[in-house]
Amino acid sequence: MFGLLLAIHLIVCMCLVAVILVQSGKGGGLAGGAFGGATQTVFGGRGATDFITRATVVLGVLFFVTSLSLALLTTRGTARARSIVSEAARRASATAPPAPSGGLPGGGLPAGGVTSPAPASPAPATPAPAKPAPAKPAPATGTKH
Repeated sequence: MFGLLLAIHLIVCMCLVAVILVQSGKGGGLAGGAFGGATQTVFGGRGATDFITRATVVLGVLFFVTSLSLALLTTRGTARARSIVSEAARRASATAPPAPSGGLPGGGLPAGGVTSPAPASPAPATPAPAKPAPAKPAPATGTKH
């Protein structure tokens, strides 16, 4: 449905541009009225409308209708959808371990004021071997130039 409406909208847009470019100007405009032209020149004639003018009106109405329909179709689907960033944040918070808060949910201390010590991490059984210091280069024994 959305794709069909989008195709119709694009066709209406192209036809509207073509019809507007084909139209001839009314002539004169405000410049004709400012220099003593008739009021017909300023406000346009009230004669019969031709095919191009009627096509412009019809295509303009179709443009507005398809634009509003496309806007309604796109906003209707976003109420259920979530952004990728919010989904990733939700998954990360669900898999992350809870942070220690000091004993109570509010982060305070228990009634006695003493908390149990955190378990210490075990020390490694054997120390890591020490790396030997890099050897110093021997002094050059060649002749100088």
